[in-house]
Amino acid sequence: MTRTLFLSYASMAAAMATVGSTIVASKLMSQMPVFVAMVIRFGVASLLLVILLLLLRKPLPRLASASWKLLLLQAVIGSVGYSALLMAGLTLTQAADASVIAGALPAMATLLAVLVLRERPNVASWAAVGLATAGLIILQLAAAPGPDAESRWLGNGLVLLAVGCEAVFLLLNKRLAEPLDPLWTATLMSVFSLSLCLPLAAVQWLVGVTPILSPQGVAAAVYYALVPTTLGFWWWYLGSSRVSGTEAGIFTALFPVSGLLLSVALLGERVESRHWVGISLTVLAIVVSASLGRSPPASR
Repeated sequence: MTRTLFLSYASMAAAMATVGSTIVASKLMSQMPVFVAMVIRFGVASLLLVILLLLLRKPLPRLASASWKLLLLQAVIGSVGYSALLMAGLTLTQAADASVIAGALPAMATLLAVLVLRERPNVASWAAVGLATAGLIILQLAAAPGPDAESRWLGNGLVLLAVGCEAVFLLLNKRLAEPLDPLWTATLMSVFSLSLCLPLAAVQWLVGVTPILSPQGVAAAVYYALVPTTLGFWWWYLGSSRVSGTEAGIFTALFPVSGLLLSVALLGERVESRHWVGISLTVLAIVVSASLGRSPPASR
């Protein structure tokens, strides 16, 4: 293995580890009102990404008005919708559960592409969808009954809706008529999301009856902006730009694994056999999709 290839692999692995940490960060951010937490995250991220654009002297993209509207729609669904649903779900379920569910993103994107865009997936794509679905079913049905069972069902359902929002984001990205630099995409998503969340956060701040800010929640929001959103983005494109789509796709399998392990290490959650079985199936779905079908998309 050459030094360049090793660095590419290391960069993508680090990027996916930071993406997995967003589950833990979102769990901690859920201690605060959803949109207040999101304003902190998107505010810090927007500032950093704009500074990066200026330092790298990236020219302003020339897009048609329809493309600007599409980008705004992506921010509404894939950025604000995803984050809000994920945090709402994590108030009701474990981060370990959410990590397994989030790993089904490539399979859900494939399924939506079939239903909405009328794409024709190959056998490997269908196998990936089946494996991921089996993993989610086992995760939910193998859980021991208890007083929190109903809230866990609801929480996991909200997380699954969040993953659906992310899958829609990826499909909408295919509809852009003009090529757009990845750094500009990340910056526009962050700035648009900040603008959308500000008025909602103001309402939550004014009418909130619970503590608005928590030290852990603020630290998690700042971490989310600094590491996964900015540094993780940089690592991913640094590594993926030097390897094939198949190689890059396989590394996305580290995302749910890192989320599960960090849920144990940082939140002290107990991982059950259903988590290991579920995550094994979703990771296998990602590997099958990347190796034999189309490369699965990387989560943001």
